[in-house]
Amino acid sequence: MTTTATQNIQETARETVIQSDDIQKDIRQLVIQALKEGELDPEAIKQTLHSVLEGASEGSNSQFDKNTEALEQVVTGIDAALGQVAEVSKLAIEEASGNLQDFSDHDLKRALNDLQDLESLFFDTLSEVAHKGKDKTGETLVGLLEHLQNSGSSVGESATKILTDLHHDLSKNGRLEKIQAADIAKAAGISFARISSGIFAGIADSLADKK
Repeated sequence: MTTTATQNIQETARETVIQSDDIQKDIRQLVIQALKEGELDPEAIKQTLHSVLEGASEGSNSQFDKNTEALEQVVTGIDAALGQVAEVSKLAIEEASGNLQDFSDHDLKRALNDLQDLESLFFDTLSEVAHKGKDKTGETLVGLLEHLQNSGSSVGESATKILTDLHHDLSKNGRLEKIQAADIAKAAGISFARISSGIFAGIADSLADKK
């Protein structure tokens, strides 16, 4: 992700928190549209979330009595967007599992691991920004993080269900056992990120329009 793209995402998030009448929806749409522009890999997702949270934190500093409510909506919006990323990952894994020529068991193992780690990536990024935040903003984000860690996130719930379904489907023909024995270090990674990005780009507009 370029510096300009990062700055644009951060500024849009800041303005959204200050001006939007529906912060949750607009932040969810921002995350989806930002991810649509790049490859859907963990590093790109982390950079996007970091930029959104940084910008939202800046915007919330001017909200005073609405600071907590605004950040709650931001975090909920991100959580919802990541739930949709999980759904796209499922579609990509299903497509790749039927394409033995281009995608190995190593690729599928990495993809399954990335899906499993999606909630942790969210929590880690939220923690990083929270501990850099100023007074009230930082405290609010830490509180929201602790709540999610205790009660669970939407993306965590979605990813768990999706992984259960994928494991069930992949185990039917013995593929799951081979995937679990694969060496993740041998995964191509880039090719799988591209197929995920292609699917995501194809349905991003419809995802962004969802309530």
